[in-house]
Amino acid sequence: MHQNSVLVTGIGIHSAIAPHRESTWEALLQGKSGIVFDQDLRMPIARSMAICENALVNQKPLTRSQLMLEQVVLEAIADAGLETPLRGCGLAIGSSRGNQRELELLLDHLKSPNSNLQANSWRNLELWQQLQPSSLSAHIAQLLQTQAPVFAPMAACATANWAITQAAMLIASGQCSMAIATAVDAAITPLAIAGFAKLGVLAKSAVHPFSQERDGFALGEGAAALVLESSASAQSRHSQVYGRVLGWGMTNDAYHETSPNPNNHLAAIALKQCLERAAIAPQSRGYINLHGTATPLNDAREMALVQAYLPDFLPNLDLSATKGATGHTLGATGMMEAAFCLLSLRDRLVPPTVGMLTPDFAMPLVKNTQRSPDLQYALNFSFGFGGQNAIVAFGQPQ
Repeated sequence: MHQNSVLVTGIGIHSAIAPHRESTWEALLQGKSGIVFDQDLRMPIARSMAICENALVNQKPLTRSQLMLEQVVLEAIADAGLETPLRGCGLAIGSSRGNQRELELLLDHLKSPNSNLQANSWRNLELWQQLQPSSLSAHIAQLLQTQAPVFAPMAACATANWAITQAAMLIASGQCSMAIATAVDAAITPLAIAGFAKLGVLAKSAVHPFSQERDGFALGEGAAALVLESSASAQSRHSQVYGRVLGWGMTNDAYHETSPNPNNHLAAIALKQCLERAAIAPQSRGYINLHGTATPLNDAREMALVQAYLPDFLPNLDLSATKGATGHTLGATGMMEAAFCLLSLRDRLVPPTVGMLTPDFAMPLVKNTQRSPDLQYALNFSFGFGGQNAIVAFGQPQ
């Protein structure tokens, strides 16, 4: 890590359990879930509380993803005591699906006999341009009026940890004194459902991470944002500090389009890189927010990874997974879970594994919220299609 320490000074969250940071955190600690069984879709889902139905068909200005993204970024900068414009603020804005929801709505509308849009009209071309993936980063860049570097990573369900790493590198390298990492997804759409259903990874009735009863995840919607600053910037502003970005590890299996390599070799390298960069010792008290999708394959793979490569750490580790509360928000899920790691460090509380029934593994999984007065660090695990392995470590502020 470069000598410029990277601190987190602001957090914004919009989830299926609550629309803001503190309300989401409180609901999570209480073990609440935003996952409900949708009778029409015949499956559990976790919709966010954003209201933006048929946005572009009705010619409203923002897509659902843009609305959630704007909300969490504004909440995070207000939490950090900042105001726009932020001309020197770097950005790393991630999404797995971008504006896919509105693209599908637009295609359905074009097929409708009552459509007032023509396939080759200039108005239609305008809509297509507005729905490009770049519109998310462009919207926030314009909102902040930033002239600093803007990244837009897309790494499946590891997207958020990539965004955090890219934002942290801008600060650690000295390019920026401040950067915002944020991610969003609103992917409860016919195409997304069809694809995941074909893979057999969607839950049939409920989500049960690391349980004998687990059979898949529930698609969710949401967004989160972190304000990152150099220590000099935070000190000059007398900022509150949630924690430090200690380090990260990133690898790729190069094995299969959707399945992780069963040998866990590259995931273990990412974990080792992260621990070494963060200088975390086995005797330190820690927490891991697991990827925990509640699929038979992913949960077993994660438990094998922890058991095989962290045996010396386990006596001082607590583990939990939070997708049983928020649903699986794809590219945004890791950003919410990073926020949960930082709030855990602030309050010295480990959130529960919401939805866990009969544990399937002899591991220190937290079933109910647990106090951890000596908590020193938290790891955020994210694994995505294409073999993406991304782990970020956070530590207490010094």
